[in-house]
Amino acid sequence: MITRRKLLYSGAALTGAGLFAPLWAGAALAQDVSSAATDDIESFRQLSMFLLERQSLDAALSLRILAQCTQNDAQFPERMKTLWSKVGQHHLRSVSQLSGSPFYRDPVVKDTVQKIVSAWYLGYTGTPVSLRATDGTRLVTFTGALAYAPTADATVIPTYSRGKTNYWVNPPATLAND
Repeated sequence: MITRRKLLYSGAALTGAGLFAPLWAGAALAQDVSSAATDDIESFRQLSMFLLERQSLDAALSLRILAQCTQNDAQFPERMKTLWSKVGQHHLRSVSQLSGSPFYRDPVVKDTVQKIVSAWYLGYTGTPVSLRATDGTRLVTFTGALAYAPTADATVIPTYSRGKTNYWVNPPATLAND
């Protein structure tokens, strides 16, 4: 039989667990990146900003992408550092200069660039395999995926409802009102 005291204790325990869950998740993420040094994290962030031509990027997403790329490919941190050092050695200032550089012909360099850019834009790492229950993909972010930014004025992120239940039954009056 559940007494009022047991109910209160279990409610308090669940509330406490809910409050500390983000700390546990952060600790698990930090464990995943434990092999990456602090300078690797900063190099990855700088390389990502260079490849995406952005002034800033979310630090938590950057850490998550680095951790998941490292889990998928143990050589990723070394490849990322090599790419970033080549960008510095050749004094490249933009991605267009990178795509025209001789070392960009290397398939390893192209693969590293593609992994970084696709993780930021798509919001996941790995390659999805259709008609399979499992594959090597890992979610990084859904709402923070950069693919939604160019059309943010017209595209609603799919998980968010635009209105009440069955809002899609009647077509919108105009695109501006949708």
